[in-house]
Amino acid sequence: MLVGYKFDNYTSFYEETNLSMESGKDRKFIEQNTFKTQYGRLNKSALIFGANGSGKSNFVNALQYMCNCVLARFEIQAKIISVLNNFAFNETGLNKPKSFEVSFIVNNILYEYGFSILNGKIEKEYLYKKIKRRTEVFIRKGPSWKDISITSDFENVKHLIQNTREDALFLSWANFGNNEIAMNVYNWFKSIEIFDGDDTNEFLSSTVSYIEENEENKKKVLKFLNKAAIDVLDINLEIKEDDSRKFFAESLKKNVIDKLDLLPSFKRVDLKVLHKVYSENWSEIGTIEKNIGIESNGTKKMFEIAGPIIDSIENGKIIIIDEIDARLHPLLVNHLVKLFNSNISNAQLICTTHNIMLLDEDLRKDQIYFIDKNEYGVSKIKRLTEFKGIRKDSKIVKQYLLGAFSSIPNIK
Repeated sequence: MLVGYKFDNYTSFYEETNLSMESGKDRKFIEQNTFKTQYGRLNKSALIFGANGSGKSNFVNALQYMCNCVLARFEIQAKIISVLNNFAFNETGLNKPKSFEVSFIVNNILYEYGFSILNGKIEKEYLYKKIKRRTEVFIRKGPSWKDISITSDFENVKHLIQNTREDALFLSWANFGNNEIAMNVYNWFKSIEIFDGDDTNEFLSSTVSYIEENEENKKKVLKFLNKAAIDVLDINLEIKEDDSRKFFAESLKKNVIDKLDLLPSFKRVDLKVLHKVYSENWSEIGTIEKNIGIESNGTKKMFEIAGPIIDSIENGKIIIIDEIDARLHPLLVNHLVKLFNSNISNAQLICTTHNIMLLDEDLRKDQIYFIDKNEYGVSKIKRLTEFKGIRKDSKIVKQYLLGAFSSIPNIK
């Protein structure tokens, strides 16, 4: 469960930027849209609105970058950490650390993990936990391994401290050493699903993998589509292994072919859906099988997102989707948001969207965020509850279109 996330000096975000899933005092939709933890109530969803180019994708990418740093293999991690993606439109951006921090709950323990990067080196790294009170697990005050201090929770990986390079996270070494707390943190990052709403291949791969697991999952996907008014009788999925080594074998020299053993096998997916066929007088006379490729973009998108959405709701996962409304009717987007707001597994949805109809739907004000970019290219995010003069009966869509929350295109 995500409690909050903040970062600083990343792409178009120059100042500290914060998204909180903590629920406010407002009782509206509190039973439906929030869930209770021992550390307070958390929202089941957060929706981020803003004009094109305001920084919505950068906001999602910041968390993706943090996940990539944590989950990368050691030889790749240094390359990710060295990437220059600081704020570029101010001369101080390159000399200021870019920082990332998340707070989340795993097994009823509240964790707070973060790190800062400067000139391709880890400037700071820390991990805290809270059961009854907040206590330090480890803290790193500089790039060198000598700057790392641990508590008894990390005693079993004390011998790995010296292995920690200036361009590597100590958390990764602790996870490698099978430290229980480090593994909990690592696995939490691993469980997060982050998608570009228009990335067909990424979504499709997740749904195909979900259906592959068992026949019951295919039934769940069909039910998901039917509830969204997509009339599909069945899904036929044929998966064949496409070994890349065979493809290259005849054209590459032997010394190169040997290296191809390191390449994975790829899957070729043949996906078809079954529809009803009717007679001249509209009596049902049979079925017809169609390749998913000739279905409408909306139908394909609903199939693509089905696996990740169902899996998240079933298993209480966090799913983050940039441009959730890409290729989808506003009512279908509303349906997806309601699925999360009514879930009982403590799953959470964070998404960026242009679907302003959602602003007047059954959402709490602390579930709504706006991103705007100023004349200096600085993106800022603001929660609806931070704006003054918002009454309980306010028509948010109307106020938004009138520019009350900025975050709209400045058409000249």
